[in-house]
Amino acid sequence: MIRSLLLPMVIALLSFGSISCGDCVGAFGKEKVECNNGGTCNDGECDCLKGYSGVSCDSLDLCELNDVICVFGDCQDGLCECQSGYEGKLCETESRVKFLGKFRVSTEACDPLDTIAGREIEIKRDIFDASRISISDLFGYNNFPINGFFSKVEASVTPNSNSFVIFGQSPDDNSKTISGSGVIDNSDTNNIQINIDYTIVNGNKQYTCALNGKFIE
Repeated sequence: MIRSLLLPMVIALLSFGSISCGDCVGAFGKEKVECNNGGTCNDGECDCLKGYSGVSCDSLDLCELNDVICVFGDCQDGLCECQSGYEGKLCETESRVKFLGKFRVSTEACDPLDTIAGREIEIKRDIFDASRISISDLFGYNNFPINGFFSKVEASVTPNSNSFVIFGQSPDDNSKTISGSGVIDNSDTNNIQINIDYTIVNGNKQYTCALNGKFIE
């Protein structure tokens, strides 16, 4: 008699356990949980597919779903937001790298000064700021011993572009200032050209300059 009663009870318990998992019903009669976006029930909780989370698998993380790993930046809504000084789909490229190197000056006009073509300027990384470059011998003291700069000129690279800005500064920490902008044309890798427009203010004198140079190394 006891054996005959136990058998239906065991079957009933097994059936209840199967139904609770299949219907995603929590233990002890907890509220039924719906698993969305391909999620499955496990012991009354949702196991979500890759990229989804939450009680019902309703929260979508596009960064996880698409395996987006930003090298120098953070992923937001499946896209990389780059740190200052970096660009590219995965923030893998330095914005300033296209400007680096030596350029031979082809033409330069610095009204009202006479200028000398054929000299070189050099653009290097700023070691303290990934978004900046330094330019040596722009309005250089070798050619302008009275008006030129002894120090490097700093510039800020514009992300996702071929341009940079020479913000207002006094490289030699005196009254002589420089400001301007530059752009590089690297469409022809065998003939990379740079153009820099800048203004020098020295006391009551002002010089407006336009420089064109060709990449040499």
